Amino acid sequence: MAAVMEPVGTLDPPPTRGRRGVKRRRRFESTPYVLVIPTILVIVLTLGVPLYKIVMLAFQHQSKRQLYTNQPGDWVGFQNFSDVLSDKEFWSSVERTFIITILLVVFSMLFALGLALLLNLVSKWLRTSLMVLLLFVWAIPQIVAVELYAWFTDPNFGVVNYLLTKLGFSGFKTHDWFVNQTQGWIVIMALVIWQALPFLTVTLSAGMSMVPKELGEAARMDGANPIQVFRTVTYPTIKPLLVIATSLSVIWDFQLFGQAFVIRQNKPEPMYQVLGIFSYTEAFGHSDYGLGAAISILTILAMLGMMVFYVRQMLRIGDGDI
Repeated sequence: MAAVMEPVGTLDPPPTRGRRGVKRRRRFESTPYVLVIPTILVIVLTLGVPLYKIVMLAFQHQSKRQLYTNQPGDWVGFQNFSDVLSDKEFWSSVERTFIITILLVVFSMLFALGLALLLNLVSKWLRTSLMVLLLFVWAIPQIVAVELYAWFTDPNFGVVNYLLTKLGFSGFKTHDWFVNQTQGWIVIMALVIWQALPFLTVTLSAGMSMVPKELGEAARMDGANPIQVFRTVTYPTIKPLLVIATSLSVIWDFQLFGQAFVIRQNKPEPMYQVLGIFSYTEAFGHSDYGLGAAISILTILAMLGMMVFYVRQMLRIGDGDI
């Protein structure tokens, strides 16, 4: 009896169909949507309700008495926004906020990138020690860190002035670092960068550990210097992390408040007022809550623009287009 020859190639089985030859639809899974409902409710209650209150307050003039007695304010329409946009101090704080944000992001990313490169060059035990030190800095509460820097730069008992005096700079014996705007912002920026370095450095260092060592060795064997190795091998690998870290730094630094506010004893001078502090000063310092709410709304709109860029970059990274 002749053997039946099997065909060399076999076609894939047709898709499963129902009795009438119609392809079955995928079953709708409701479990993920049910599980996310509590999170959505919490976000609406904790963010949506206060945001609604701020928006309504921005179109009102409410005195301290009305606020404390829970009475509605006087409806003034867009008058608060008109007053804010015509205020020179507001535009000065906007300009100061953008300048400080740019400087903070640039220097924090450069320092973090340099430390991350250094961590990947040293031995394992030294890298572990430095990581522990960075995490210790990260664990220090913000207010405690601000008070430390305030003590470091104190005119009479500050460590910085003491060391500079011992080094022969007699002019720093009772030097006040916050009389001069530039020096004061250098101290505040040093504090903010010092607090941001742990997260940025650990993130970038983790990204660099994913770079195949064989690629770097091959590039060096071809005569590439360290800068060329970084540009052609390391940078393409960590580019998504760089984009994410930079975007987060812009968002965090744009919201600068606590460091400048506390280090100036909760009464920052006009030259140390960024948007967050300016809004707080107008609302609670001058008891003009509607004006402060209007400034907050304008700040939120600026932040939304940055969030759109951040989300766009995240989507591009998820699609593998970056």
